[in-house]
Amino acid sequence: MLAEQKLEFLKKTELFAELSKADLKSISDIVQEVVYPADHTLFEEGDEGDSLYLLVDGEISIIKAETEVLSFNEEGYCFGEVALIDDKPRSATIKTTTSTCLLRITRNDFYQAMAREPLIGRGMFRVLNNKIRHDLEIQMSAIRKEIAQEESMRLAAEVQQSILPNEEVAHPCLTSAGYCQPTNSVGGDYYDYLYLPDNRVGIFIGDVMGHGFHSAMVAAMTKSGIQTQIRFDASVPEVMMAVKRVTEEDAQTFIYMTCCYVIIHQDNRLEFANAGHPAMLLFRTHSGACIELESQFSPVGIALPHDKPGTQYHSTEARWEPGDLLVLYSDGITEAFNADTEMYGIERLKNLLSQKQHLPAAEIRKEILSDLETHQQGENPHDDITLVVAKFL
Repeated sequence: MLAEQKLEFLKKTELFAELSKADLKSISDIVQEVVYPADHTLFEEGDEGDSLYLLVDGEISIIKAETEVLSFNEEGYCFGEVALIDDKPRSATIKTTTSTCLLRITRNDFYQAMAREPLIGRGMFRVLNNKIRHDLEIQMSAIRKEIAQEESMRLAAEVQQSILPNEEVAHPCLTSAGYCQPTNSVGGDYYDYLYLPDNRVGIFIGDVMGHGFHSAMVAAMTKSGIQTQIRFDASVPEVMMAVKRVTEEDAQTFIYMTCCYVIIHQDNRLEFANAGHPAMLLFRTHSGACIELESQFSPVGIALPHDKPGTQYHSTEARWEPGDLLVLYSDGITEAFNADTEMYGIERLKNLLSQKQHLPAAEIRKEILSDLETHQQGENPHDDITLVVAKFL
C-alpha cells in the first residue's frame, strides 16, 4: 500500500476520521501493513492483547468456543481494540477466511498516539458504540428468530392436537381409548378413528420420522390425505397408497413413516396392513392367546433391498370375538428405557393385557400408562408415546 493510499484509507476509518492530515501522517508512520493467507490464526482466545487491526482487504472470522459466531469483510473494520483498552486477554479467536491484508498498530504505539491527539479517543468511542449497536441488532434478530420459532412450534402443537380424535369410538362392535403424548412440545405420532360405510370402523396409527415441526406437519398432511381418500375408497390398499403419496410426493423432502391401518367389520373380521410399525396385539379373551399382527411392508417412504419395484399394498385378515382386545402402540412404549437401560418390551405389555383384559378399554389404557411410568423410574421418555386400546363387544 502506497503512502497516499494508506492516508486515504485511514481517513475513511471510524477510528481516525476526525484527525488532521498531519496527525494522519503520524499514524500512517506507525501502522504496519501485514498480509496473511486464508485460514491463518491472528490470535486465539486468551492471548495477550498487544495490537489492534484495521481490515484493508479480505475477510476474518470471529470464533468462540470453536464455533464461528461472526465474519467481517468490511473495509476499515476495526478489531482487537477492546483488549488494548481493558488490558485483558483476547475474548475470541480471530482467523482469516481468505487471503487478508491488515494494518496493525501495537499497544505502545496506539497509547502514544492517543496521548498526542485526544481525538483518537473520540474515534475509539465511535468504534465501540457502533459495535454495541451492531451486537444489539444481532441479539434482537436472534430474539425475533427465537420468538418466531416458538410461535411456529406453538402452532404446530395446536395442529397436532387438532388432528387427534376429539372423542372415543361410539359403535356397537367396540369401545376405544386412545392416548398420544409427544416427547417435546411437538412430535410425529398420530392416531385416528374413521367411520366408514357399511357400519365399519377404521383405526390408523402412524409414527413419522423424527420429532418437531416438520414431523407434526407431515402427520397433519397424512390425516388430510386419509380423510380425502376414504370419501372415495376406504380399502386398506388404497388408504396405504394415499399415505405413501403424502410421504413420497407431498412432503418435499426425505421422510418416512411407520403405520398401521385396520378396518373392523361387524361380521367379526378385521383387515389390516402394517408398514414397519410395531406389531398390533390381538388378545383373545377365551384362549388367553396374544397374537402379534406383524408388519408386512417396509415403512412408508423407504425402499428396502427386498422390496420389489411397484409393490402394491394388500390387506391381511384376522377374526375377532366379543371380549377380545386390539392394541395399537408406538415404539415409544415398548422401547422405553429405565435407569438401568432396560426396555419395557412387548412381553411385559402382553403380560399386562393378560392380567387386565377384563377391564374396560379406558381402564386398560390407564393401567398400561401407569405400568410404563413405573418401569421408567422417573426417566424422561426419549420418544413419542401413542396408544390405542380397542375392546370388542
